[in-house]
Amino acid sequence: MYQLIIETANEGVWIKDANHITTFVNSKMADMLGDTEENIVGRHFTDFTFPEDEIIISEMHKRREDGGSDGYELRLRNKQGEAVWVFVNASPLMKEGKYLGSLGMLSNITMHKQKEQKRIEQERRYKSLFEDSPVPIWDEDFSKVKKYIDQLKEKGITNVREYFEKNIDAVVECSALLQVNDVNQAVVDLNEAPNKAYMLQNYTKLVDAKSAEYAINQFEAIANGGKSCEFDAELRTFNNNIVHVHLKWTVVKGYEDTYEKVYLSTTDLTDRIVAENANLRKSNDQKVLLLKEIHHRVKNNLQIITSLLKLQANSVEDQATMELFELSLHRINSMALVHDLLYRSEDFSRINYGMYLETLVTPLIESMQQDDAEIELEINADNISLNINTSIPLGLLINEIMTNSMKHGLMGRTSGKIYIYITEEEAGKFLMCIGDDGKGFAPDVDIEEAETLGLQLITSLAEQLMGDIERDHTHPGTHYRVHFKELS
Repeated sequence: MYQLIIETANEGVWIKDANHITTFVNSKMADMLGDTEENIVGRHFTDFTFPEDEIIISEMHKRREDGGSDGYELRLRNKQGEAVWVFVNASPLMKEGKYLGSLGMLSNITMHKQKEQKRIEQERRYKSLFEDSPVPIWDEDFSKVKKYIDQLKEKGITNVREYFEKNIDAVVECSALLQVNDVNQAVVDLNEAPNKAYMLQNYTKLVDAKSAEYAINQFEAIANGGKSCEFDAELRTFNNNIVHVHLKWTVVKGYEDTYEKVYLSTTDLTDRIVAENANLRKSNDQKVLLLKEIHHRVKNNLQIITSLLKLQANSVEDQATMELFELSLHRINSMALVHDLLYRSEDFSRINYGMYLETLVTPLIESMQQDDAEIELEINADNISLNINTSIPLGLLINEIMTNSMKHGLMGRTSGKIYIYITEEEAGKFLMCIGDDGKGFAPDVDIEEAETLGLQLITSLAEQLMGDIERDHTHPGTHYRVHFKELS
């Protein structure tokens, strides 16, 4: 009878001696391993386990030898070398306090393990999508809500919507059963919460008069066995702003019976133009960072060019050639300075032009004036800010005019005055008055027909600024009026 019970048992039976040598297995156990009883009996138990589980096996044997019984999961190796997961109820075989071996009742849980692993992998994928998604997603538990609604149906309530519409207290009671497990960063941003922790602790503060209507929509869907529900809603953020959204929740696969895991996604339906502007601002933030890096690199590259020119200039003995090097250095500096100011500015697309002129012109005058000369510099452009496309050619233009003033207009003088005034005549259109009180040009000099590089650059740069340049002969010295536009 004992033998018959063992052979017909639904579980595998495994008996080992004190040395863990197999003394008996039933046919169920042999089938589990895809082997025969005869081939298993007489072999050490570890012949049917994996080397990496050696520590677990040793601890298990030690517990049996100490007289302990317990249940645990274990991975066995079948005849084909494949893993077979089993749940073992193990007991020691003792006689007069002496350990004789052990008896194990083993159930095949391989299918269960495979399903569990599949579920874990699904949860991992869901979690990855959840965290990385730009779409606001809530991870919620509806299980208690479902039980509440199921109990209403058991009481004979067939029209759940009507019941909740007539019993607002029930709406509040049932809504309180909803549990929010997690939210992604997009939810935090949409609701204007300071951080995720605050969002999870205070999301109930977002409930308002319209929330009851949205809750009833969801309760009705659950009562009808729906595994998803979607509707439009108007929500209030923590900053008391209104956002129009489309809400859709879906029961995660594997939780259809309990509603224990539900993902709620939110689509912002606020005015399309506002949404596009928001996306544009986000894109601009990224471009600003890139632009800052570009300004930094351009400035560094121009500094390298300046250093190379200075090294080359050290080997030049001819004064005329040396002056050409110095002019080139001043021109490069006028461009590098724009990039340096943009890099340091909070607004990486525009610079304060008054500050730029002070930084550009002051060292230029100091480097070119005679030791005993006192050149007065007057700049009025404090309220002018220009973009990079305008700042660089305008800076080069000013550099050329200032260089000519120092080389020709004020050369040999112990005192003098240089001025730069810039005013905005109308949106995007400017007037610059610039000059000196030096000896001025000869009356027959036409700047538009001039052959010198400096004067040619002045005319060319004015044209590049979509403007015009004219000389003012009403005062002694050299004076220019430059009308120009801010370039896009």
